[in-house]
Amino acid sequence: MGKVSTFSPAQQAENTSSKVVASLERLSEAFRVLLWQEATQYGLSPIQIQVLTFLLHYPEEQRTVTTLASHFNMTKATISDAVKSLEQKNYLTRKASLTDTRSHTLHLVKEGRAVAKKVELFAAPLQETVEQLSSKDQSTLLEQLMQLIYQLNQQEVISSQPMCFNCQHYAEKKGHYCNLLKISLNHGGLRVDCPVFELREE
Repeated sequence: MGKVSTFSPAQQAENTSSKVVASLERLSEAFRVLLWQEATQYGLSPIQIQVLTFLLHYPEEQRTVTTLASHFNMTKATISDAVKSLEQKNYLTRKASLTDTRSHTLHLVKEGRAVAKKVELFAAPLQETVEQLSSKDQSTLLEQLMQLIYQLNQQEVISSQPMCFNCQHYAEKKGHYCNLLKISLNHGGLRVDCPVFELREE
C-alpha cells in the first residue's frame, strides 16, 4: 500500500509534519494570490513584478539574467522572456559588460523604477501579519523557515541561497554568529539574503 498523501485530511489529523506542509502550501497560495492581484492591476505577470522588485534593490553586478534565474529558481529562458517584455514596456534597459560583451546588466529607467516602488508593496499584508507576532516568535519562525530552506537546498530542490547557514562566515558560538561581521545572529539576526555572503566550501 502506498504512502498516504500529505494532503489527506485523515493523514493530517494524525501527522504534525503533514499539517506543517499543508500550512506552507496555504501560505504559498497567499503569496501567489497577492502577486496576481498586483500583476492584474499593473498589466504585468507575477515574475515581471519579482524582476522589477529585484532590480530595484540589488547591486549592478547581480542584476543579470543568470542571477535572476538562480534567485527565483527559474530557467534563463523564462527570465529572458520576462526581461524582454519589461524592455518593450520601457521599464528597463540593458547595459553591456565592460569585461564581457556577451553579458549584460539590467537597469530600471525612471518609469520602471516608479512602477517597481508601487508593485513591491504586494507583500504588505503578509508583512503586517508577521509583525503581529512577538519578537521572540518572529525570531523562532525565521530560524525554522531558514532551516527548511537550507534542507531543501541540500536536497537540490532549490538553488543555493545567500543565507547564513550556507555561508563560510557562519558559526555556532552560543547560538548563531558571523565571523566576518563579528556579531551575534541570535534574536532575529539571521539573514536570508546577505550582501557579504560567501558560499561555504563543502
